[in-house]
Amino acid sequence: MHILHATDDAFQHTASAMEQLALGLGYAHSDVGRVWHWLKQELGRQTEQGCIPQVPDAQISTPPFHSILAWTCWKKDPSIARIEELFDALLQSHHYWYLHRDPQEMGLPCIHFAEEAVMPAFFHQHYGSSPFQIQDPAFLGLLCRANECLIEMGEKLHHDLGDLVQWQELTVFGLNEDLWDDPSKSYCAYDHVSGQKLSIPNLANYLPLWAGVPDQEHAESLCRGLIKGYFRDNYWALPMQLPAKDSSGETVSLLLNRMIYAGLLRYGFKENANYLRKSSLQMVGNYGFYNLYQALMHPHDNIGIGKGNSATTAALVLELADGIAEKRGFEQNW
Repeated sequence: MHILHATDDAFQHTASAMEQLALGLGYAHSDVGRVWHWLKQELGRQTEQGCIPQVPDAQISTPPFHSILAWTCWKKDPSIARIEELFDALLQSHHYWYLHRDPQEMGLPCIHFAEEAVMPAFFHQHYGSSPFQIQDPAFLGLLCRANECLIEMGEKLHHDLGDLVQWQELTVFGLNEDLWDDPSKSYCAYDHVSGQKLSIPNLANYLPLWAGVPDQEHAESLCRGLIKGYFRDNYWALPMQLPAKDSSGETVSLLLNRMIYAGLLRYGFKENANYLRKSSLQMVGNYGFYNLYQALMHPHDNIGIGKGNSATTAALVLELADGIAEKRGFEQNW
């Protein structure tokens, strides 16, 4: 808590949109008004098309996590007036992705830049700074969860949500029909330029669990794949890349862990969710507050990557510390 509040204007100094999401989730525990104010500021930068451009590159769009933050704050501070004030702008931000980033009208909007992804480093590694057109299951899982949040708020306000509900159904169908990869028993991204699936295994491909996208059978396949591939005795759960033989370069993202934790809870995998939560908190407790960690356990060296005292990690620790798997349901764990 001290680290979180010691960081002045933390939202503006974060390096990525996903860090802004993490900060917002943390502040929702301690200063809901601050998150509402920041959301209002961000939505005030919205273009006529509905895009919220990233700073400093206006051609890059911010992923649609704002509805998730608004929903989280609304659950903690159930003010209809707050969500009424922001609802039209939030809805327009979802319209942008379906009307301007879904050229085939399949309900599967594309990301064009690494910074629009849930795992920017993965796309920087494989595409550099060049634009692309990729249907990314991690981004689409985020979009589905945002759609769910916006639909719930809109129903409370008695808004007409016909288009959004239809788009949500299309996205869920498209993920399961077009991006499910049967050989790997997980979702895979699709590159529209090359016309090929991106079959490189990574943790973000499991994020549709968070949004309730797979049916129970596919969810169980995903969970088995997570346990077999990513839960390792000598690794902190969960490495972002599938651990390779004799490799020690894998890293852990606490935000991805938080999302996967919620997805496991959603489908009733409480034992695995609780293991993930405890492992994540123990890792931070042992090494301190860093944005990323080396996944391979080390008995002596500090495995934190970058500067310590990370406000975004402190925010996520508040989230995880408050999410006791045995006592709380998915709706309390978003």
